Amino acid sequence: MTAQTDDRAEILRLDDAWNDAYRRRNRAPLAEILADDFTGFMPWGESITKAKLLVNPTGGVVKSISFSEQEARVFGDTAISRGRLTLEMDDHRTDQRFLRVFAKRDGTWRAVAVSVTPVPN
Repeated sequence: MTAQTDDRAEILRLDDAWNDAYRRRNRAPLAEILADDFTGFMPWGESITKAKLLVNPTGGVVKSISFSEQEARVFGDTAISRGRLTLEMDDHRTDQRFLRVFAKRDGTWRAVAVSVTPVPN
């Protein structure tokens, strides 16, 4: 395997761990994945920090969450992942696309940003 292939596999592993943390509402793995200077852009237009995301990772009461269309690309010490998520809430369902940005710092990949966009019905 090449270094880029190994890095891509690591980004997909981190992406899966992030998604699993959402499903389980488990903040500890998410806290490890997110860089301290993480910034997120939510579908309702809010910009959030790591601390705020860790308070309520899914942004509300979620009955179920599923992920699909995941892919990752590596560009040196920067990588992106993208995918689609479907949230089932008590009173509605929402589909969103996400773009996550990772940076390799001191040999370790950390998520530095995410942008989540609603998918029109």
